[in-house]
Amino acid sequence: MDDTQATVDAISFKPKKLKENFIVDILQTVIIALTISVIIYLVIAIPNQVDGQSMEPNFHDKELLLTNKIVQWFGQSPLAFSLHMQYEYERGDVIIFHFGGADLIKRVVAVEGDLIKVQENKVYINGNLLDEKYIPTTTRTRIPFKSQAFMQEGEEVTVPQDHFFVMGDNRENSKDSRFKDLGFVSRDMIKGRVFFRYWPLDKFGIIRKGEFQEISTTAQ
Repeated sequence: MDDTQATVDAISFKPKKLKENFIVDILQTVIIALTISVIIYLVIAIPNQVDGQSMEPNFHDKELLLTNKIVQWFGQSPLAFSLHMQYEYERGDVIIFHFGGADLIKRVVAVEGDLIKVQENKVYINGNLLDEKYIPTTTRTRIPFKSQAFMQEGEEVTVPQDHFFVMGDNRENSKDSRFKDLGFVSRDMIKGRVFFRYWPLDKFGIIRKGEFQEISTTAQ
């Protein structure tokens, strides 16, 4: 082979090699992206879609959310206890839990050890009136008919260990812990805490814990 032929072969080989390297780089990027996505899905966050009107006016049907899974597996882990870290579901949190073959979205109203009652369309926690800033002031929290009710009007119940009392923000149109076929939600039913909304775009952003205030009734 003379020098002229060698030069031609080298020139024709270089573009082919560059093309192969480009394809390999693309494949590596895709694999890395997919791996990161799988890790995020399995360990950190999962996507959820709102179904229905039970959380209006704060969450609407078909909205797309991300749910933080870390609190579910870390909150009561030996590591959390050893580090004395308080990373658990709290009042005001919006959670996703599995019930009846579906994922439901509700808000934590009472946690383990709390005394809760509903009386005259209002919620009381540990004897104090709960002023829920995340729902309209005109909202009325009613107890269902006796045949459907988990608790009766004015009845005070204690939330058991590793359980939560949840309600939808749309109290007039929400099947939640007030109903006997759901009642308290156990921790192992929960999938995680809602922390981000990515659709619709005009509501894109972080979801924070709902604000509330306990008002003492002793002077009333």
